[in-house]
Amino acid sequence: MFELNTLTINHFGIIVPAGDVDKIEKESGNKFVRDDIQGVSVLFVWNNELNHFCEYITREGRAANYELGFNHICYDVGSTEEMNQIHKDIVLDKQGVRLTLLEPSPTKNCNKVAFYKLKNIGIVEFNVLD
Repeated sequence: MFELNTLTINHFGIIVPAGDVDKIEKESGNKFVRDDIQGVSVLFVWNNELNHFCEYITREGRAANYELGFNHICYDVGSTEEMNQIHKDIVLDKQGVRLTLLEPSPTKNCNKVAFYKLKNIGIVEFNVLD
């Protein structure tokens, strides 16, 4: 079984009201990017206290029914082969369920991503680097 603590954290996902886009862009100096696959807009901002990126995700599309605030943690996975093994471990050990297939990210912070809901953890995103 794979161990999450052996993977590198890519970012923390945070759900924000869609109406806050202009405010967040102004405060961060960056622009949201549209993710047409998920039906949301996303913006990555470096957080010095956490020493990681925070991904702000508008509450719409797939995220329309999500609670505002922390939503997920994303980990980097080196290859599709490694992701396939992680998937097998999760499914065979009944540690959770896959929420999405691998999909391309519209941002430069991620490559191909898949979401899972893991028991006793919550939503986890895997960013496949190859």
